[in-house]
Amino acid sequence: MTTPPAVIREHFILEPQITEQLGDVEAGHEVRVTIIQGGTSKNGYTYDESALRTIAQMVEGAHAYADHALQMDGGVRSIRDVVGFYHDAQFIAASGEQAQQVDATLHIFEAADWLWSLIRESCQLNRPQLIGLSIDVLGQWQLNEATRTKQITSIASLNSCDIVTRPSAGGAFRRILHSDTAHEDLVDTTQKGNDTMSDNAAESTETIVEIQTNAGHDVHLEQQIVEQQRLQVEQMLQETRQQCSELLLERHLHESILPVAVKQQVRERFAGRIFEESELEAELQRSVNMMAQLTQDGLIRGNGYEKSSVSGMITEAEKIQAAFDSMFDLEIDTTRLGNIRPFEGIREAYARVTGDAAVTGGLSGLSSLGQIRVSEHAPIGRITEADTTTASFSYLLGTSMNKRLLKDYQAWPAEWMKFCQIVPIRDFKQQSRVRFGAFGSLPVVPEDSAYTTATLTDSAATYVPQKRGNLVTVSREVIINDDLQAIKQIPTKLAVAAAYTLAEFVYGFLTSGANIYDGSPLFTSGAPHNNLGASALSTAAMQTGVTAMREQTNYAGKRIGLRPRYLVVPPELEWTAMVATKSAGVPGGSLNDVNPMLGFVAPIVSPQLTSSTQWFLIADPREVDTIEVGFVGGEILPTLLVQDNPLVGLNYTNDVISYKCRHSYGGAVNDWRGFYRGV
Repeated sequence: MTTPPAVIREHFILEPQITEQLGDVEAGHEVRVTIIQGGTSKNGYTYDESALRTIAQMVEGAHAYADHALQMDGGVRSIRDVVGFYHDAQFIAASGEQAQQVDATLHIFEAADWLWSLIRESCQLNRPQLIGLSIDVLGQWQLNEATRTKQITSIASLNSCDIVTRPSAGGAFRRILHSDTAHEDLVDTTQKGNDTMSDNAAESTETIVEIQTNAGHDVHLEQQIVEQQRLQVEQMLQETRQQCSELLLERHLHESILPVAVKQQVRERFAGRIFEESELEAELQRSVNMMAQLTQDGLIRGNGYEKSSVSGMITEAEKIQAAFDSMFDLEIDTTRLGNIRPFEGIREAYARVTGDAAVTGGLSGLSSLGQIRVSEHAPIGRITEADTTTASFSYLLGTSMNKRLLKDYQAWPAEWMKFCQIVPIRDFKQQSRVRFGAFGSLPVVPEDSAYTTATLTDSAATYVPQKRGNLVTVSREVIINDDLQAIKQIPTKLAVAAAYTLAEFVYGFLTSGANIYDGSPLFTSGAPHNNLGASALSTAAMQTGVTAMREQTNYAGKRIGLRPRYLVVPPELEWTAMVATKSAGVPGGSLNDVNPMLGFVAPIVSPQLTSSTQWFLIADPREVDTIEVGFVGGEILPTLLVQDNPLVGLNYTNDVISYKCRHSYGGAVNDWRGFYRGV
C-alpha cells in the first residue's frame, strides 16, 4: 500500500503586490497625518499635553472638509465640502527633537479623487508643505503676559479639522497607507532566506501556505517561490516607473504655455513610455521654439491660439480677501476663485479672520483687550489654525476699502485733466519750471558780414507739493454692532473728498486772483496779459475772447495764433454755454445769422467755480503750457494705509483700527497765454 505524501505547513513571506489594506476597506484612500503639534502655533496659540489629548479624542471619527467654512454662525457644513473622515487618532508624546503631537489616519472618499491626486503628487515630489491640516475648535485661552501668546486652557468642541493650504500649527501629511496604485507606500522588507528585496518594496503580509509534497520537492518549490517573487517585484517596479512617467508628463504639460493641439501631440508621443525628465523637457522646448518661429514668420497669422493659464494654488487668504472684496461690492475673478460668498457683515468677517467671535480680544491680534484671566467664566472663542498671520483683519479690510476707494475715485468726474498737464515728481522739494524766451525774425546777413548774437530771456514757475489726507477709524463698537453700512461708506466718502479737494485745487488757479510766476494776476484787462474780458457769456463775447487769444505773442513779440479748445463755466451758465456752442444760428439773431461758435470749443461744467458769471476759454495743453499738476511718486490716485502695529496708538488705547487716506500733489500756472476770462 503506497504511503501518501506528507502534508507540510510552512510560513512564507510572499510579495505578489505590496499594498497595505486596513480591514475591509476596498475603496478610497488612506494617509497618516499629523493633526496638530504641541507648542506655539503661528497664530499665537500654545497647546499643552492636556489640550492635545482632548483634541485626539475629538478628532476620532470626525469629518474631514476641504478648507475652513466662511460662515461664522455655526451652521451645518455643505455635503459638497466633505472629503473623508479621521480614525485611529492618538496622542504622540515628545521624543528627542520631535515635539508632542496628535496623529490620525485620514480616509479620503473616492468622490474626492481630486484631493487625493494633490496629496499623492505632493508626497511623490517631497513637497508636503503644499497642503496641510488645520483645526477649527471652540475653546478657552489666557494671555501669557511674558511671551504675548495665548495659552489654551480648555477645548469645548471641535468644529472641524480641514485640509488647507497654509496650516499654522504643524498639521501635515506624513505617509500614504492605502491606494489603488501599488507604488505609493513602498518600504524595505525581507523575504525568507535573508534575500534582500528592492529598496522600493513595501511591508509584505505574512501568508500561511499549505503545500502537499514530499521532502524531495521542498528545495525546488522554494526556488519557484523566490523566482515568482522576483518577477512580481520587477513588474511592480516597472509599473511604478510607468506611473511616475505619466505623472511627470501631465505635470509638465499643465505648466507649459503650448497650445492644446501641440500638447496633445507631445502627450501621444510619450504615452505608454518610460522616459527621463530631461528628454521630456527637451521635446517641450523644441515645440516652444517651433511655435515661436512660426509666429515670427507669420505662417499662422489669423489663426492665433489661447495660451493656457497656469495659476498657483489658491490660498485660503486669497479666498478670504475675495469675500471681503465681494462684501464691498467689488468684482472678483470667479473663473479662478469660483463663487465666493461675501461676508454678510463686518462682525462675521472679523470673527472669520481672528477667531474671536465674541470680539473680546485686540482688533489686530494682541492688545490690552486680550488679557483674559483663567476662570470657569473665561469666554469661549473660535480657534482656527489656518495661517492668516500675514493677512490680518486690518490688512484684509484695508485692502478691500482701498480698492473701493480707488474705484469710486476713478468714477468721479475729473474733466480738469483735459486742460492740465499731469507729471510725476520725486519729492516734496520746490519744483521749478524754467521757460526760455523766443527769437524774433531772423535778420539778413550781408555778404562777408558776421552773424549777430541773439540772447534769450527766461522765467520760472515754481510750486511746492503738499500732502493732504485724513485718519479714519473702525471701532470695536462698530464690529460688535455689525454696522456694515458704516464701514462701506468710509471709502466712498473718502473718494468723493479726495476728488473734490483736487478739483478745488485746480479750479482755484482760475478764480483765486493770486499772482503767478511773473508777479501779476493770471487775468489782466491790459498789460501784461490782456486776457480779461468785460462781457457776459454769449457768442459775441466768446468771439472777442478767441481774437484775444489769437493775438497773444511770445517773448519776441510775435503772435503765436493760439485758439481755445475748452469753455469752462459754472453750473449757472451750463445751458447758456450749450446754446452758444451747439446752435446752428446765433442765439437771438435772425434765421440767416450763422453761429461761428458752433462746435468751436468743448464745454466743461465745474461746480467748483465760485462765481456764477465768470467763464473761461482755455487752450489745448498740447499746444501751449497751461496748468501743471505734479503728483509725488507718480501716485495720481489717493492711497489708504493701515496702522501696522497693534500695540501702539489708537489701536491700543481706544480699541480702534486706524486707516490713513493720503494724497500728495502740487501745481502752478506755467503760461498765462492759454487762458481768457469773461465776466
